[in-house]
Amino acid sequence: MNELLHKLVSVVITGGLIALVGYLSVTVRRRRVAREEAAAPVPAEDPTRTLLRQARQLDRSRDELAAQGRGPEALARAGEAAGAWRVLTEARPGRFHAERRAALVRQGALLDAAGQGQQAAQARQEAAGLS
Repeated sequence: MNELLHKLVSVVITGGLIALVGYLSVTVRRRRVAREEAAAPVPAEDPTRTLLRQARQLDRSRDELAAQGRGPEALARAGEAAGAWRVLTEARPGRFHAERRAALVRQGALLDAAGQGQQAAQARQEAAGLS
C-alpha cells in the first residue's frame, strides 16, 4: 500500500511540476512578445490613404451641407475637397481624375449658386481639362 501511495504522490507531484513549468513558460513568452511589439516601430500609413479618406469625407460633408441649405459652408468644403483631390492626382499620377473632375464640377455649381460666376467658370474649365 505504501508503494502504491508513493507512486500516486510521485505522479501528482510530477504532473504539478510539469503544469507549473508550462504556465511559467507561456507567461514569459507572452511578456517577451508584448515587449517586442511595444518596442517595434509603428508601421507608417501611406499618406495618400489618409488624404483619400479625408477627400471622401469632405465630399460627403459638402453634399450634406448643400442639402441642408448651408451654402457658404458647403462652398468652403467644396474648395477643400477639390484641393484634396488635386493633391491626390499629383501624388498618384493617372489616378483620381474622375473624382477630381466631379469635385470641381460640384464646386462650380456651388460657386454659381453663390453668385461667383467667374470662379465657377474657372472650376468648370479646370474640370474640362481633366477629360
